[in-house]
Amino acid sequence: MIYSPIIKEYALYTLFPNGLNLFIYDKKNTNKYTYLSANWVKSVDKIFYHIKGNIIIMNDKGDFLKTDEIFWDSKNQKIFNEKYTKIVSNSDGIILHATNGIEASEDLKKIILKNISGTFPIK
Repeated sequence: MIYSPIIKEYALYTLFPNGLNLFIYDKKNTNKYTYLSANWVKSVDKIFYHIKGNIIIMNDKGDFLKTDEIFWDSKNQKIFNEKYTKIVSNSDGIILHATNGIEASEDLKKIILKNISGTFPIK
């Protein structure tokens, strides 16, 4: 489900110049979803997305990712970038910083961080 104030359709791509809020529901359980919000999005054939500005991606567990630019390949269910990215795990309080980008599944279950640092709570 997509919420956006303006959607511009062109022959080769779709533009969301004022951003969007996107909910990607799990096919098996519609109570589970991944949420994405951003200030600007360009979609090519509804398969490949270039996303910029104040990006937040949150999975159904409340874990979230924050960055300023990311690419999303919806066909292969992968996201990636080469920008600073922050990931926060809601369940255990771990905060990770990837200074050279990430590669991850769109649900944030599998993540590869590039040049990582982080904060780990001690129990």
